[in-house]
Amino acid sequence: MSGKGFDEGSVSRELELIAKGHKISSWKSPSGEIFQLDLPHTVYPPKEDTNLLANRLVKLGSGNGKKCLEIGTGSGILSLLCRRQGWQVEACDINPIAVASARKLFQQHHAEDIRVFEGGPGPLEDGEITQWAKQKNYDLIFWNLPYLEVTKDASLLGPMEDAALIQTEGIDLFRLVVRKIHEHQLLSNTGIGLFLIGESKSTEQLVNTAAKSGFACRVIDTETFDDGEEIKIVAVWRPFVNAKKIHQTTVTSTSTELLSTNWPIGSSLSSDYQTDGHGRRGRRWDNAGEVLACSWKIGNSFDTSPNMLQLICGFIVKQTLKQYNKSDNSIQIIQKWPNDILLKQDGRVGKVCGVLIESISKGNLNETVIGIGINLSKPENMPVYEIPAGFAKSLDKDINRTILQSEIDCRLAGLFDQHPSIPKANFASYHKLATKSITDGLMTPSKLIYRNSEVTFDSVNMDGFVIVRDQKNQLVLCDEGESLKWEF
Repeated sequence: MSGKGFDEGSVSRELELIAKGHKISSWKSPSGEIFQLDLPHTVYPPKEDTNLLANRLVKLGSGNGKKCLEIGTGSGILSLLCRRQGWQVEACDINPIAVASARKLFQQHHAEDIRVFEGGPGPLEDGEITQWAKQKNYDLIFWNLPYLEVTKDASLLGPMEDAALIQTEGIDLFRLVVRKIHEHQLLSNTGIGLFLIGESKSTEQLVNTAAKSGFACRVIDTETFDDGEEIKIVAVWRPFVNAKKIHQTTVTSTSTELLSTNWPIGSSLSSDYQTDGHGRRGRRWDNAGEVLACSWKIGNSFDTSPNMLQLICGFIVKQTLKQYNKSDNSIQIIQKWPNDILLKQDGRVGKVCGVLIESISKGNLNETVIGIGINLSKPENMPVYEIPAGFAKSLDKDINRTILQSEIDCRLAGLFDQHPSIPKANFASYHKLATKSITDGLMTPSKLIYRNSEVTFDSVNMDGFVIVRDQKNQLVLCDEGESLKWEF
């Protein structure tokens, strides 16, 4: 073992705790069954975090013989629970004493067919992947990740139990495991990963990490303890697996043509060149030298207004671009109400992206698409409008359409994908993030002009409209972006 939680006395401390004998832990499953576990002091017993994960695993329903892998099995109780739910289970743990304890539990409950191995994704060397993940294309992978910080009280635990509970290496284990799952094809196309994580990781950080490895991400369960500490379960999966992803060299408009299809939710149409690309109120979208022009079908039922939905999708694009900003923060990425992304550098401002929600009625249903156009590189001649064009290549010269489209696809799936085993997204959290992003953006211009008079920004309402104060200090609702002019 290594890291700041381990020193020269770790081995002796571990042996001292082992010599203490065992402890009896009682655990009640979501079905009400009581388990008595006889565990060494260095094996992590079931606690509140175990309960949260157990409840989610039960909600998945019957495994019907599908393949499941538990990482960091500890006592083995959750692997046993999955096996009783009908999963074909494998498990692993870096603690050899935990491995022995889990095998004993499985034997006691006539579940010897659960295979458990010593090993796991470690922050340093974790050996061959087949040491702890014997197959590919698991239908379920789950891990109660270490989530506490090392504290002065860490000495109360043994080093092995410490490793099960505490983040000891300063390494992002969520990033590590998601990357390994992607690189080694451990998750099936329709499979899901469930990870219990502490409060140190924000939703934005988790979404960023998952998208870089090609996964959608959604927080699906949370629990707050009496001391205010929060834990959450994060689901990751391959985005929009039943959708079509089509690229054509030339189209009239990606949104217009996608709306005419009967493709499933999440389907996307991208193009190198649009002959009739457009923005709000039919305004023409001119093609940059290199461009991401793509539209996604996002469904027809949302818990938010169309205008706020557009702001949320704009926020998603802004966050994607931020991950590739290698300009040493000399370029500011600004979300401009209602549907643009701007780049600001050395006092100059350029429009790098436009986002547009469009819908049509088909019988009793509405089909909705989100169209996203991002200027990647500059052509020889680019028309100059009220705000000149900006280009994503200024953030990172290696950025390209494939990278951006993949990341945006993952992020949109985190909101709109309808996976049968994953609860719907919480739009309220994205509502707050988008509102803050728009608020930050409205603080950047030197002047705001509304209907030829200077105004000051006040707030963004629940529907995503901007409220300003006029020169008489009266509140005015702006419901049309064209009426509010920005001056830098």
